[in-house]
Amino acid sequence: MKKGVILVFLMCVFSAFSQEKQAVYLIFNQDASATCDFPVRRDPVKKIKLTYTQKRHRKVNITRFIFCRNIFVFELMKNKFETVDASALSSYKIVTMQDLLAKEEEMEFKKDINALFPEIYLLESIENNQYAKYEIVWEKVQ
Repeated sequence: MKKGVILVFLMCVFSAFSQEKQAVYLIFNQDASATCDFPVRRDPVKKIKLTYTQKRHRKVNITRFIFCRNIFVFELMKNKFETVDASALSSYKIVTMQDLLAKEEEMEFKKDINALFPEIYLLESIENNQYAKYEIVWEKVQ
């Protein structure tokens, strides 16, 4: 009984102090292209260089942002959206598509990429020094 209580106590302490993964932010620019080394084979790793960026509105409430064959999905009814001032960007962890792909390769191409990056936001410049901030989900292309 004592061991069970101690075990439950330790689990509570560890969960209280466990560090949550920090949100990452991608900057999206419709007029620019993202360049990355996209893996086409994983064992051994073979990559091709891609340069591509696109924004597509598939349905009324779904927007897809494409970086180098990687699709990030924003659903209006499921994901968060807000506008932020450009001064807020300095507090965000800004990454590139190349950073995300390198982390995925380092973690040996986990199948559930959203477990590796549980919070991804996309920042798109709008007007008057404002950015649209989309919460997105990485839709992995196999």
